[in-house]
Amino acid sequence: MPAPTNVNPHNLHVEEIVYNLNDFSVAWGTWNDGSRRLAMRWNGEGEDMGYPKAFGNPVWFMLPTELSLPLLQLLNTLTPNYRGASAT
Repeated sequence: MPAPTNVNPHNLHVEEIVYNLNDFSVAWGTWNDGSRRLAMRWNGEGEDMGYPKAFGNPVWFMLPTELSLPLLQLLNTLTPNYRGASAT
């Protein structure tokens, strides 16, 4: 299982893990077109690379841009225990 800070595909620059609990994570980053986006993934367990993955490599799935700000605001209200760390 990769740590969410280690999931850095070429099309998304992860800036911060904004939610990380058990095997589910949400990241804030910059998509390859320059847009700021939220992305999510299930991290898996043991040798499992989680979901989604492409060609056996862990990746993130992007949320629609119109959902990014409302969800980010909601995640900011959660206890700091669920917050991740800077990926940069």
